[in-house]
Amino acid sequence: MVRMPSPSVVAVALVTSLVAPALAENVDTTLKTQVTPSGLPMRGNGRVTVDTPLEMFTPAEPKISPYLYLNRCTGGCTVHGGAINDARTDTSSIPGTGDYMLGEYQCAAGATCIGSLADAEWAQVVQCLKEVYSPFAITVTDQKPQGVSYTMAIIAGVPTDIGLDNSILGIAPLAGDCSAQDNVISFSFANHHGTNERVNNICWTAAQETAHAFGLDHEYQFSDGTSACNDPMTYRFDCGGQKFFRNKAAQCGEDAVRTCRCGGSQNSHVKIRNVFGDGVSLIPPPTSMIISPLSGTIASGGVVAANAGSRRGVAKVELWLNGFKWAEKPGAAFGQNGQLNPSTYSIMLPAGVPDGTIDIIVKAYDDLGAETDSQMVTVTKGTCNSADTCHCATGQKYENSRCFWDAPVGELGADCTYSQYCKTGICTQTDQGGFCSQDCIVASTDACPMGFQCIATGASTGQCLPQDQGGCCSVDNDRSAVWLHLGIGATVLGLIVRRRRRRR
Repeated sequence: MVRMPSPSVVAVALVTSLVAPALAENVDTTLKTQVTPSGLPMRGNGRVTVDTPLEMFTPAEPKISPYLYLNRCTGGCTVHGGAINDARTDTSSIPGTGDYMLGEYQCAAGATCIGSLADAEWAQVVQCLKEVYSPFAITVTDQKPQGVSYTMAIIAGVPTDIGLDNSILGIAPLAGDCSAQDNVISFSFANHHGTNERVNNICWTAAQETAHAFGLDHEYQFSDGTSACNDPMTYRFDCGGQKFFRNKAAQCGEDAVRTCRCGGSQNSHVKIRNVFGDGVSLIPPPTSMIISPLSGTIASGGVVAANAGSRRGVAKVELWLNGFKWAEKPGAAFGQNGQLNPSTYSIMLPAGVPDGTIDIIVKAYDDLGAETDSQMVTVTKGTCNSADTCHCATGQKYENSRCFWDAPVGELGADCTYSQYCKTGICTQTDQGGFCSQDCIVASTDACPMGFQCIATGASTGQCLPQDQGGCCSVDNDRSAVWLHLGIGATVLGLIVRRRRRRR
């Protein structure tokens, strides 16, 4: 599997061999090797033969060692080509038979960079990968583990060191059943990377290659139609910056959407978490600060502006008034340097917000759910002295010139008439009444808890509802019109597969 360090050059190829247990075969594939004026390969003609090793079918979700060893090949390192992957004996099924020597990590392609300069850059690469894998219970280290099995990521050399085409930046084994594999070697050819976004690009390559060993496919776009360019499993270059395994369902593909190798969609964060369990992210929660208004009054249709940011990226911001969410906005788009940190978010006060005293908070979330509250800003809207004159919403109480809801008590599946009754914040109406529900991705694995089914409300999104409920559904119909006119209802809105990341 392959990727490029520069968006100016594009080339992608896959080497895929599905081998029945106890069978092996050679696979020919056309590689893209035409050279651009910059000296980097792009689409053209070429051919390579890759030997697919004899290997039994890998059992689903085997026990995987929680150690990822980053090998910079100090002084050069030797890899033995063989049928069985074994990181402990430096044996890999990717090159042909024989021994291969990879050059040690250098600072930039074609440049002489050793000693303290290479050490400093290597330290940045190691730190980047530690951050990328920190949400999972896996130890990332550049010190070789002793007495245990481990996944090894060789981050050094160039592809020709192991007999591969010069356009390749990385390659790794991927089980045909998408199960995680233990004790395998991936290759990220660091010395073939240029200087542009060098540390982030090497980190991207190594994250993608190591994740193939854990059963991950390539991603093209998320289920909401946005680019998967901020996930290391992508080939896309429409955004840059550090990439993280995203807690978001994605459609698979390289240059376009295709069916995921093992069906359905892929959530890279959940996939790796299911292998290793939860760790503790090294990236702090987002920042959040209201910048306007800071006091005084606010009119119907007034705007609350806030700054929010995170190195991981802000997934969404929410507007909370008197202790409840009234509106939300998705995170800012990711650009060539990632998401602007912080970005400014302007949220219009929804129609139907009662008059009276309003305590405003803006909450910022990353895609893992880490959240930070802004400071509280208190403003006044209109003039009122009772629930009637303040026009409190359905289910709200009135006290000290404020309209507010009690804390939600409705569990998933409970009867409801308005969303603020539900702990999930969503009340979905069916022909059997309203039920507290939650968002889900249609056709995804474990979309809903046991006893619930994902009922489609959009192209790929849906609501988790009790399995015995009948009829179709809508979110907060006339029985809970408050939520609708507030605009914050639910979003209806033994096999070896080789994945190569090519130089672009």
